[in-house]
Amino acid sequence: MNMSDELLNKYFKGTCTPEEKIVVTQYLNETDDLPADVFNKDEWDEIPDAIISEAETFQMFEAVKQQTIAKVRPLSWLKITAAAATVLTVLSIGLLSLNRNQPKPDLAGQKNLRAEIKQVVHWKSVVNYTEQGQLLTLPDNSTVKLYPGGELRYTIPFVAHNREIYLKGKGFFQVTKDKKHPFIVYAKDVSTTALGTSFTITALEKNKLVKVQLHTGKVWVKSVDSTKHIKPFNEILKPGEELVYNTLLNKVKLMDAKLPALKQKDSPAILNFTQAPLADVFASLEQHYQVKIIYNPADVAEMSFTGSLKLTQPIAIILEEITQLNKLSQIKTTKGYLISK
Repeated sequence: MNMSDELLNKYFKGTCTPEEKIVVTQYLNETDDLPADVFNKDEWDEIPDAIISEAETFQMFEAVKQQTIAKVRPLSWLKITAAAATVLTVLSIGLLSLNRNQPKPDLAGQKNLRAEIKQVVHWKSVVNYTEQGQLLTLPDNSTVKLYPGGELRYTIPFVAHNREIYLKGKGFFQVTKDKKHPFIVYAKDVSTTALGTSFTITALEKNKLVKVQLHTGKVWVKSVDSTKHIKPFNEILKPGEELVYNTLLNKVKLMDAKLPALKQKDSPAILNFTQAPLADVFASLEQHYQVKIIYNPADVAEMSFTGSLKLTQPIAIILEEITQLNKLSQIKTTKGYLISK
């Protein structure tokens, strides 16, 4: 665009009409270099500040509006829509970037939390309605021989913090070792805790006595009555020891496991057993015949014997009878008898 020096001078001196100011302004926006002779420094410093009246300001605004706003009207709706879409796209990209910068949720933690919520505790109950001992294998591979009329209850999952069993009646326990999860049996007001051992608990419903007899390892027996109506006790048993708690008299007695009493010598000596652990039977025979019976406690831990043994018979015949019933073998040694599977 060509611009006269005269019009430029008028513009910088503030003597242009509003229409001329628009033309000059457009020219100045389109050019980078002004003619060197338009103004010198002295002339610029001498130019007074122009004062525009309110009427001239309104007239200038109207002229600018005609030259600018009027040109926007032909803009089609399609272009407006496209512009809006562009703005939305930019905003979406910004939000996406913002979300990427946010810390990711702990999906693993949420999954574990949902798993814990879904984990429901169920009770499993087993009652022995038969006339024979019933062998049970618990989820931790411990075994229980539940005697007739006995009941066993435990939770599923079994190994959470402790391995807890609730017993009614009589049960022989062979516990799998697990130091992190103590094995606890509750019978009436008595708890028996073991880390890995074998023991027998007798807590018959109509009997006033609760008996805990240890065969191998160690067990911790204590009172767990919450009503405080029984005398508190706390005992650690050794193999061969038996704790007897009298619920009627509220008394505790610790003793060696009693062996079946022998009849007088003037009458046939007979030992009577009723579902007695095989280890107890061997102990009785050792005492009477004064011989050593060697065996692995784990081999006979789940075995019991019911019957009468005539002590007038040689011990070899008695052991042969017992071992045949339990599918065991016996060997005579210089030290006594060796019993094995």
